Amino acid sequence: MSDMPVFAVIGHPNEGKSSVVATLVENDAIRVSPRPGETVEAKAYPVSIDGREVITFVDTPGFQNPVQTLGWLRKFSGSESELLPAFLAEFADDPGMAHECELLTPVIAGAGIIYVLDASRPMRQVDKAEMEILRLTGRPRMAILNCKTGEEEFLEEWKAELRRHFNMVRVFNALRATFAERLRLLESLRALEQDWEGALGRVVDAFARDWKRRNAECASLAVEFLRRVLTMSESAPLAEDEDRADKEAVLARRLEERIRAEEGRLHDQVCLQFRHDRRSFALPEQSVLREDLFSTTTWTVFGLSRTRLVAAAVAAGGAAGAALDLATLGHSLGLFAGVGGAAAGLAALFKGEGLVRGRLMGMGIGRRRVQVGPLGAVQWVYILLDRLLMHYWYVIHWSHAVRDKDFLPVPADGGKQGLTGTWDREARALCAEFFKAVRDGGTDRAMDLEEDLRRLLEGELDRMSRL
Repeated sequence: MSDMPVFAVIGHPNEGKSSVVATLVENDAIRVSPRPGETVEAKAYPVSIDGREVITFVDTPGFQNPVQTLGWLRKFSGSESELLPAFLAEFADDPGMAHECELLTPVIAGAGIIYVLDASRPMRQVDKAEMEILRLTGRPRMAILNCKTGEEEFLEEWKAELRRHFNMVRVFNALRATFAERLRLLESLRALEQDWEGALGRVVDAFARDWKRRNAECASLAVEFLRRVLTMSESAPLAEDEDRADKEAVLARRLEERIRAEEGRLHDQVCLQFRHDRRSFALPEQSVLREDLFSTTTWTVFGLSRTRLVAAAVAAGGAAGAALDLATLGHSLGLFAGVGGAAAGLAALFKGEGLVRGRLMGMGIGRRRVQVGPLGAVQWVYILLDRLLMHYWYVIHWSHAVRDKDFLPVPADGGKQGLTGTWDREARALCAEFFKAVRDGGTDRAMDLEEDLRRLLEGELDRMSRL
């Protein structure tokens, strides 16, 4: 075996081999189909980290004639090292053995074996034949129990039989495997062969470092996104015969579109960090993220409860407040404003539904200009972060193997799905301070808070990925 570990993923047709490979190498393009026999030739998928290939998984065709193959292998009278090469020489031109030749070729080249089977069904004679074939290869081998339907009635029976043929047996659902579960699988491969421990140890370390880098990049992207969005505004001249409220409504819609576009780009960038094709990634039908960013549902579900919003503003010493201005804009876009610890808390309590503030600016004699924005409610920091965290959850749990509906994070705030509501007082206060500092301009304090928020988000993403 070369310095780079190689594992052939082998099994019966339609047992989940391609799903396992797609999940381990994070490749949405690997063809996964419920129809048996879709994979007809072995194909290697190397995993690259920092531009270097660290491990390769080979997707192989399913067994065609395991009973006949086993019969031939048992009759072979040569040495063990000649067994597989002799089989390939014997059946190289036999269409009925084409799959067996394909799946055994990487094994002859020195690959370890990962045997994938669906343990939600009863064991058959052909399964035992496949296990014995792989045992006769003499290669280090692991069996993966992939319960496709979720049924575990036959699980113990499978385990008992597999232990007779394999060095290690693991339960692994390729369609729901988290990063932590994938890492544990890689760590288990180290125990298959002592000579591989060093190389596979480096692979595990590389995977862990790469995941940490992705989380750090997502956290940085999120902070940059917030800084841009929280300072956005729209303005335009106001003619003498124009209605100010109508002009503000037009500008507000324009601002909303810009913010939606920024959030969409952020979510796309998170997908790319975890090697998902944005065109194949889809939110679950029931996800609240399908609601418009500026809908009442979004405001109700995400962000902090009013009590916690008040507490965050007070804890930040009034940092959540904006300029004191209790006017309204005359349309659905309200106002968030307040100064001082208690005043900021009251503003959050009574004007929490506000989006932006508008103002009329002089442009010389007889000339006026209307500006809408920037966002006027500190609640938007928590809403935007909550939507990002939920999107991140979907992305890291979205299977590279099957484009399927995913599940929601468990609501942790009295039925709300806003994850920032579970943060401690200090973390929520940091968000409030960040809001004030960014709105005030690019001060040294704002830069310090950006770094603090980045570290907070990186830690939260790391925690979520290990659940």
